[in-house]
Amino acid sequence: MTRSSAGFPVAGVLAFGAAVAAYATIVSAHPHDLWLMSDLRVYRWGGLLARHSDRLYDARIDGFAFTYAPIAAVIFAGLSVLPMAALRWLMTLAGLVSLVASVWFAWRTLGHRRGPVALGAVLLVAAAALWTEPVQKTLWFGQVNLILMALVLADLRQGDGRRWKGVGIGLATGVKFTPGIFIAYLVLTRRYRAAAVATATCLLTVAVGFAVLPHESWEFWGRRLFMAPDRVGPVDWVGNQSLDGALVRCLGGEQVARPYWLIASLVVGVCGLALAAGESRRGRELNGIVTCALTGLLVSPISWSHHWVWIVPALALVAHRMVGPLRRTWPWIVGGVVLEALFGAWFHAVSGLPALPQGLIRTVPFGAHREDRWHGTQLVIGNLYVLVASVVLVALLVLAVRRRSAAVRVPVA
Repeated sequence: MTRSSAGFPVAGVLAFGAAVAAYATIVSAHPHDLWLMSDLRVYRWGGLLARHSDRLYDARIDGFAFTYAPIAAVIFAGLSVLPMAALRWLMTLAGLVSLVASVWFAWRTLGHRRGPVALGAVLLVAAAALWTEPVQKTLWFGQVNLILMALVLADLRQGDGRRWKGVGIGLATGVKFTPGIFIAYLVLTRRYRAAAVATATCLLTVAVGFAVLPHESWEFWGRRLFMAPDRVGPVDWVGNQSLDGALVRCLGGEQVARPYWLIASLVVGVCGLALAAGESRRGRELNGIVTCALTGLLVSPISWSHHWVWIVPALALVAHRMVGPLRRTWPWIVGGVVLEALFGAWFHAVSGLPALPQGLIRTVPFGAHREDRWHGTQLVIGNLYVLVASVVLVALLVLAVRRRSAAVRVPVA
């Protein structure tokens, strides 16, 4: 370890420690806003219903319904024996550990060796990622997004020859459908065994759900509750940063937007997955993973802002590009600052709450379908995550076309 890199471990520990301390200070000052963990309450409540009732998908708590697959209720049933106070601490700790683990898996995927320097760099990136809105909202709600992302990244980090590669993606898909796009990614990158393992694991979670909760499983799969995105909340709400949500807000209604969403999702899905597979084939695996994740977030009917925790490996990717001479890295430094600013958790007040860490997307009027009356810059700010991801995919598409043109160009004699 050289002198120039000896400060990385210390800087990383100090930066991440300061970020966590600042977060803990804000939470302790506003426990009724940041420590209630509404989604975690629903998880625990779903676990209790799985143990004591067969009305898992009919009942509501504080206006919220349990929307996950039955296997999730089976998992939460075990956690529901713990009091809510203990679960808050457990979920927060699990989220922070998963945040650091996700950056670590991303950093290792980029080819960096283990060691103090790598750990310092990982903690520096994790400190920046902690103060993004998707990560803050995941911790705020007590969501599982960081845990599932770490599971997917750990799975993809394995060598292609590993027998159990795909299990993590299959488990994540069984709990929450959105990671299922990585099964398609495995197929397109010709990792057929891993794709088969992931599919089999996901089907196994369905089978376990039927075995343990047969009535609830028939309700969920038979009544196709998994195909009703409106059960999880209004599609036009600002928190839904998907193509569907953006089109509904721009066009003023779900029925009007539906045909445009179907076409846009098909185009983005095909192009996004093709780009992701192309990045992987060129040896840029993390590029492919992030591209695949962005594609899934865009085409999903519902992509709440806390689903966008995939900003974490994106920040690791940008940080990786910052290593080198300044004349080559300054565009990436600027890009990292812009990315952190656009997805950052900025302090401002919304909906009568005190000034708390919020995303820029919540600086426009929202709630009670006010999103349908946005105009001008409100449409840009309120659909910010969708626009950023769309710009990234278009840029990658342009680069891919230019590479293809350069490859087939015949030199003039």
